Amino acid sequence: MVSRTRSVSGGDRGFLPEIQALRALAVGLVVLFHLWPHRVGGGYVGVDAFFVISGYLITSHLLREVDATGRLGLAAFYARRARRLLPASFTVLAVSLVAAAVLLPVELADANAKEILASAFYVQNLYLATKAVTYSASNDVASTVQHFWSLSAEEQFYLVWPGLIIGSVVAARRWLRRRTTTTIGVTLVVLTVASFGCSVWATATHPAAAYFITPTRAWEFGMGALVVLGMRRWVPTGPLPLVLRWAGLAAVVYAGVTFTEATPFPGYAAALPCLGTAAVILAGDTGRRDPLTGLFRWRPIQWLGDVSYSVYLWHWPLIVFAPYLLGHTTTWRSKLAIVAITLVLAHLSKRYVEDATRFAPALVRSPRLALSAAVVGMLVLAAGSGGAIALVQHQENQLAALTQGRVAPCVGAAARADGAQCPAALTAPALTPVVKTDAPWAPMAGCRPLPGLPAALRCYWGKGTPAKTVALVGDSHAEHWRHALEVVAKQRNWAFVEMYAGGCPAINADIVKFEGHPREEPGGCRVWTQGVTTRLAQLRPAMVLTTAFVRASVFAPVGSGPQGFVDVWRQWQRFTKVVAVSDIPTTGGKHGPQCLSIHPDNPIACSTPRRVAVVDDDLHKAVRLAADSGRPVELIDLTRYFCDRSTCYAVVGGVPVYYDFDHMTNQFAVSLAPYLMAGLG
Repeated sequence: MVSRTRSVSGGDRGFLPEIQALRALAVGLVVLFHLWPHRVGGGYVGVDAFFVISGYLITSHLLREVDATGRLGLAAFYARRARRLLPASFTVLAVSLVAAAVLLPVELADANAKEILASAFYVQNLYLATKAVTYSASNDVASTVQHFWSLSAEEQFYLVWPGLIIGSVVAARRWLRRRTTTTIGVTLVVLTVASFGCSVWATATHPAAAYFITPTRAWEFGMGALVVLGMRRWVPTGPLPLVLRWAGLAAVVYAGVTFTEATPFPGYAAALPCLGTAAVILAGDTGRRDPLTGLFRWRPIQWLGDVSYSVYLWHWPLIVFAPYLLGHTTTWRSKLAIVAITLVLAHLSKRYVEDATRFAPALVRSPRLALSAAVVGMLVLAAGSGGAIALVQHQENQLAALTQGRVAPCVGAAARADGAQCPAALTAPALTPVVKTDAPWAPMAGCRPLPGLPAALRCYWGKGTPAKTVALVGDSHAEHWRHALEVVAKQRNWAFVEMYAGGCPAINADIVKFEGHPREEPGGCRVWTQGVTTRLAQLRPAMVLTTAFVRASVFAPVGSGPQGFVDVWRQWQRFTKVVAVSDIPTTGGKHGPQCLSIHPDNPIACSTPRRVAVVDDDLHKAVRLAADSGRPVELIDLTRYFCDRSTCYAVVGGVPVYYDFDHMTNQFAVSLAPYLMAGLG
């Protein structure tokens, strides 16, 4: 039997080696997940373990202060947090800002600067949550500071939690016979249960945003805090601590190994690693007979736990920047090098940044000075980020004419036209970068909202009465044709109507999955399509152009995709002409601007075999099905301007083709305008 010498005041314990061991495990899982996501698919649960640990430690500190002084000094508390966290995080943010300006393509550098600004003020999780519910952000490359979302969630929790403790202490003194611990416990239980309920609900209904926001994560800090309060009344004895430690560790490791990015999270699933972490903390020291004791106390494990915060800060920027520095995607060897460099930087950061400021006498003596220094650091980072954003905007303004496109021989799609004499059209580097205004969803002047349907616009640039009105309908793969259609409309004095829904082709079928993930609103695309049909029947355009990224969708029942398109087209054909546009070739999983930045002088490295990039998808099958049924739909296929017989290219005629993984740039879309116009007749 394992002996227990701890008193019932176990919630007030000081340093424990198991805390450092848990930190080492947590950061190890996170790093392994980021480097080898297909092997350690649930390594993201390391963040949840950190949250429970943080809730335990911070609540222990706060309650000790309440016990000793009967009050809680907020200025001193936040000054300690600032000394502990901000110097290292500000250092990483500053390095990331400078490195991004040097290494990243323009569009990514702009997004990175915005996220650094959000991270400096600890609202990165909220910023990412807003992006997560925007379809156009689904193809974004992660910024160098995306991992700061967890730090933001933590600090937002600690803006609220000390105040709740103070309120509980005041309530206990005035109305509850000084039952301080009980009052704090009730407050904490209510907060934890409410947050867990919010987490379960939001994960089921709004999973993308639920991952980041603090209300869905607060219960994890609360669980750690409940361990503190619980141990003030009871600590496990006998063989129970040994069971708790082994079972808790197994739960965390099991989640890290078996969970995947498809696991609904946080929700119910997050309870497993959180309960496991809480169990290990509750178990405490299980004695020398436990084999885990030696492992937990092993010096390298304790060291890794000690530098875990710096490891977490540094590893992700190194992963993001590595391909740009190496000139190729990371290999096993380069990933191991990233781990080694991370550990070296973590050691240096811990010693010369974290500890140097955390224990600086002047900052320790004066909370006001520490908080003032924190504010200055935030303002400096804000100024740097703002300057970077302004510089990118200036570059975009200078390139505005080019990003709008120029129809000229050997430029863009013209290099693949019949009779074109452009020998280096497919091998020459891009003449212009990909910028923010290249996004298919970038605002267009001359368009105004169309009443009666969300995200619908009417665009007209001519004078007097339009010669005709055409409609462009579909998902974002219809949207990225809008600038090509703009050129056609201006030349022919057309007005055109835009109707888009992210991830929703105009189809009479249920999409059960999009890009491998369940649809948040089953049937939502069918309902949207019905609304589009009703509005088109009222508008009576001369023509409807439609296309879709159908290879990303799974329809129910299986095989309903082609027929679902045909059903909608038949309804439209009652009052207009329908033209389908072939979806563009894909990149084979490469991010266009990122790949070109890694291979600036060798764009062929970013090309994709035609057999991978071009497929016979449901849209083509639907066109054939419509023809067989006696109600043919015209098809415009411009694949030849992207590909030759064997290869599809990332740069054509000096113009970058792709904005991300599967959308084309506005530059290239405009260069396709003459050939789209020819197809329209």
